[in-house]
Amino acid sequence: MKLIETKTGKKLDATIERLIKSAIKKLKGNKKFIFDWSLELDNGVYKINLIEEEEILGLISIIDFPEEFRLHINLIESSKKYRGKKKLLDNIPGCLIAFVCQLSFKKGYEGFVSLVPKTELIKFYNNKYGFEQMGSQMALYYEKSNSVIDKYLGNEKV
Repeated sequence: MKLIETKTGKKLDATIERLIKSAIKKLKGNKKFIFDWSLELDNGVYKINLIEEEEILGLISIIDFPEEFRLHINLIESSKKYRGKKKLLDNIPGCLIAFVCQLSFKKGYEGFVSLVPKTELIKFYNNKYGFEQMGSQMALYYEKSNSVIDKYLGNEKV
């Protein structure tokens, strides 16, 4: 997967991997993130970083609902310097969401991914990633999930 340097347009190789519980606990009080990620210990927490670099650029917490054949994005966040108009890298959330879409297909859930957005982000998730509103939640599935995977991950496999 590729992240894009905003100043140069250069594409940089990144990787996503699951964090173990002790690594999640170490995120408590980390000034690079707003959320208290130690509250996500019971969920699958994944980090994205540039290949061969340790800095965590973004995090995503997912909950598996096998009885509903879906993965739920409980929390997603880019590190402070990688968000907003002055961010140094682009595509961090897109790559994380695409990763979850791929996991959903791998589990046989047909790309079904949900989240509950803050009200002000509903249009953003719809316009940027194709999430559709379903009651209080938003979701991606099959074709839209494939579109997100193609855009952010290309042919890469989970």
